[in-house]
Amino acid sequence: MSDYADFFRAYIAIPFKPNYIRRKWDGAYALGEAKRVAVFNHFDKRGAIHDYVLYYLTELKRAGFTIVFTSNSPRFPEASVERLRPLVARILWRSNVGYDFGAFKDGIAQVPDVTALDMLLVTNDSIYGPLQDLGREIGRADAGQADIWGITDCWSHYFHLQSYFVLFHAQALRDQAFTRFWSRLPYFRNKYWVVKYGEIGLTQFFMRHGLRCQALFPYREMVARVSSRIETYLLETKPEKDPVRYRYLEMLSRFLREGVALNQTHYFWDELLVTMRCPFIKRDLLQRNPVAIPFLHHWEALLKEVSPYDGKLIVKHLEHSMRNRVY
Repeated sequence: MSDYADFFRAYIAIPFKPNYIRRKWDGAYALGEAKRVAVFNHFDKRGAIHDYVLYYLTELKRAGFTIVFTSNSPRFPEASVERLRPLVARILWRSNVGYDFGAFKDGIAQVPDVTALDMLLVTNDSIYGPLQDLGREIGRADAGQADIWGITDCWSHYFHLQSYFVLFHAQALRDQAFTRFWSRLPYFRNKYWVVKYGEIGLTQFFMRHGLRCQALFPYREMVARVSSRIETYLLETKPEKDPVRYRYLEMLSRFLREGVALNQTHYFWDELLVTMRCPFIKRDLLQRNPVAIPFLHHWEALLKEVSPYDGKLIVKHLEHSMRNRVY
């Protein structure tokens, strides 16, 4: 349920509330010298920095990014600050207002001159990885083909890049639309407005202003890959041979024929992981499996086949965060 009071309150507050930063720390690197900056948002109830997060930060650093680390956690102990300092340029502990997009807005504001950057990445801890070489994947995000890149896209409501990883090239950063979007984006407290005007709104806004938005793993390409294989399986397989798989693929086939906009990071996680070598797997898929994807317990074996990533990083985090189910 949308909260219109929050909508109006957030817009009215823009001139009076420039950020929601509680505390700020400097890390080991200088932002002023950076050509690639990553704004990384984090949330943990205890403010803990898990090992899978440190691994991702290390890979971002190896790919040439200087990191602004933001945390929306209710607590943020000094031990977490000390774990982060060697990897980042700045640490912001902030109130969880605006969710990821409030954090991205506050983090971007720390960059002395965004227009001087070659790249700006906004990302978060909602993914495990990178499962493949991150520098290679960044290299595939060609500035000649698109100004703004995501890992995956989604067509639910409106076409948009999924916001767990959005990369802005220099052409986008120097466009007035970039400053306009972030300066005018309110700090919504209601997640409905954050999704509508943040995640979905970002892609739609920049496309309206003539900037090219593209995903490394487009949903339409995924549909083209899997639809004929699913149909072939259903034609050649008797339902009683493998009833769970058959019913699931029958449902997927119907969705694809009807043009239902599915979240490929859930419904086609295994295709992304094994065939397309996507560099990330969504955390909530393994923590909650919200749409009840079958056979998810195969994730660890499949990961070992296609990636050098240490699956124990994922298992260790799941041990701290899972309740009442295991994959």
